[in-house]
Amino acid sequence: MVKQLLVPLLLGLLALLPPLAAAQQTQPLQAFVDRTNITINDVITLTLRLDTSMGNNRPTLTGLNQNFEQIGGLSVGSTYTNNNGTIQAWNEYSIHLRPLTTGTLTIPAFRIGSQTTNPIQIKVTDAASGINGNNDEIFLRTTISKTDSYVQEQLLYTIRIYYSIGFDQGAQLSAPQVTDAVVQQLGTDTNFQEVVKGISYQVTERRFVMFPQKSGEFKIPPVLFNATIGRRGGINLFLNSRTAVREINLTSESHAVNVKAQPDSFDGLTWLPAASLKLEEDWTGKLDNVHVGDAVTRNLTVTAAGLSSSLLPAITYKDIPGLRFYPDQPVREDGAKSDGVTGKRKDGTAIVASQPGDFVLPEVKLPWWNTTADRMEYATLPARTIKVLPALNAPDANSISPGSLPAAGIAAAAGNTGEPGGAGSNPLWISTTVVFAVLWAFTALLYLRSRQQLAYAETTGSAPAAVRMPTAAGGDAKANDASLPDAATALRVLKTACDNRNLADIRKALLKWGQGTLQTHELLTLDQLASACRDAELTTMLKTLDQALYGAVGGEGLDAKVLYARVATLHKQGVNHAGSEDKFALRPLYKS
Repeated sequence: MVKQLLVPLLLGLLALLPPLAAAQQTQPLQAFVDRTNITINDVITLTLRLDTSMGNNRPTLTGLNQNFEQIGGLSVGSTYTNNNGTIQAWNEYSIHLRPLTTGTLTIPAFRIGSQTTNPIQIKVTDAASGINGNNDEIFLRTTISKTDSYVQEQLLYTIRIYYSIGFDQGAQLSAPQVTDAVVQQLGTDTNFQEVVKGISYQVTERRFVMFPQKSGEFKIPPVLFNATIGRRGGINLFLNSRTAVREINLTSESHAVNVKAQPDSFDGLTWLPAASLKLEEDWTGKLDNVHVGDAVTRNLTVTAAGLSSSLLPAITYKDIPGLRFYPDQPVREDGAKSDGVTGKRKDGTAIVASQPGDFVLPEVKLPWWNTTADRMEYATLPARTIKVLPALNAPDANSISPGSLPAAGIAAAAGNTGEPGGAGSNPLWISTTVVFAVLWAFTALLYLRSRQQLAYAETTGSAPAAVRMPTAAGGDAKANDASLPDAATALRVLKTACDNRNLADIRKALLKWGQGTLQTHELLTLDQLASACRDAELTTMLKTLDQALYGAVGGEGLDAKVLYARVATLHKQGVNHAGSEDKFALRPLYKS
């Protein structure tokens, strides 16, 4: 009977243990712990995992006694996985350890056969004094990472539930209720052990990140924890001897943070309070071998610790005569770890040269506020020079001279003199005329094809065209650089991209067509294009294209020819859009 009760209870306890990273299942011998930052009263679990191919070799743990006290004996278990026919089997040896002193302690490397693990560094700090609450069996502790911060600076708020007895399922812990702040939970709850005043507690930890939006006093009210003790079905074996039912209602302490306004000494356009910030770049080609008409892409990545990616600004370019800049849609990523949020923004810009020469992109300088050092700093990239060479196979008018033409051509250019036996009746003259007519037609065809290639390159940034784009009639090159895309040209490029089923070029051509049709540079996403056109059929196809480009599914569900036909119809009929540029603006995460 006791055995029947123990099995489900032990399974429930095992479910509370933190999941082991799948990345650990790569080496024949591994050593890892559940935590690396602990207090002097904490208990950690060291696990050695051996591939079954290493046999039943039992590890020797005598080297641990210098820095740690071993709690209990060595637990032995096994793991077996079958992932699509790939079978992995492991033997696991686990031991509970308590640190003997504070500081940075080292769990030494273990060697079994020819395999060796890496040493593990454990940081041990003093334990916090005092216990909140009058109940020594269950109590709450809450902490805040700072009591003095800046507006929009990241604050880490931690809740810990300590319990030496079990409580029934259905316990409730309230979330922090704050005003004028953005709050986000960091990951899932973690579970570990800690010894407080000689008593061993199970600890459940929940962490939040907060971004205050206003300067002044920022208050974090207490959180509440409600649980029942004594009913059958509790999560701890100690409940077997209990008959009374008790309700536990715990309240944590409150916290106040002094939130300072943005300093007057900060001269940046965007307020960026972060623990660290770096700016990186990479290019798709060499900068000293770019030809007229070629596209080279510059990718700029901003990574900030303690900031959401939605706050990171775009890096813009000033107009440079002879260069055109085609920004792509930014890629944003947010990583949430126990130490907070790390935001990353990547902006790709295709740069197309319309004339040869040396072009200098100025230094990139992004101001930000270092919250650790409490000062303004700059993330910089040096100036870059792009050396643009003439277009490949471009004709040189200065190299054509009368001496380079054949004699028959010179005679043909002279015309018919009317003399007997002259050009008008000379078969050689007739043949030469036919040859020059064919050459003229072939040259005109090449010119039209080069214009089409350049239009494709300027719309998608991907075609290998190498000719110079003529400026608009009556205007100069700089004025043409600042003009909006031509919708008709973009539509022709869209047809070519649809015929080739090039999904990336289809997206770029659609956005250029939308910018030219709606007369705005602010249209940057397919979702914005769908909202502006307000056409149900087009919206469905744009969603399918977006999923094919960025989702887990492929592009089989997209009929490119039907997409082009619908866009061509809208181009002919005209788009009945809302006409407001505000709908293309991204909604700010924080209030000003």
